[in-house]
Amino acid sequence: MSIVTAQVVRYCAEECSWQQSGEVSVADMVDAWRYAHRHRFKPITVRDVLALGRLVEPRKNRGGFRKAGVRVGWDVKMHHDLVPAALDDLLERQPVSSEAEATEWFRQYEEIHPFRDGNGRTGTLLYNWLRDTLPRPVHVPNLWEDPRREVAALQAQEPR
Repeated sequence: MSIVTAQVVRYCAEECSWQQSGEVSVADMVDAWRYAHRHRFKPITVRDVLALGRLVEPRKNRGGFRKAGVRVGWDVKMHHDLVPAALDDLLERQPVSSEAEATEWFRQYEEIHPFRDGNGRTGTLLYNWLRDTLPRPVHVPNLWEDPRREVAALQAQEPR
């Protein structure tokens, strides 16, 4: 029996759709989810973050953490030389004991933005790993008021 359920595939497909990463990226995200699911009973390490980043975006992240500046919209993310230390600091803040702590942890991860691409998809997997919800993944809170996620929040409240 496969541990990859229809709910997991739907979750990965929705995340990839919202982040406009393309259809092939759904399979990549499912592979990353499998990795996280296999390791879910231990704290997240830098090695795990690197593995998830490569699995989520194998072509763009094969070299590890980004080595150039990046911005999301108008938001310029931290200098790439600061990424490893910032991620180490963030990983020291485990385990989290509440949804609010997991949400703040996810927000800080997104501000670090360690990869060239796939940070949102990687971050959502890490969020579920921290919350121990990988078997039945949940979407992260809509911290940046993305209208695509607003529609999803409404749909999530509807019975299936």
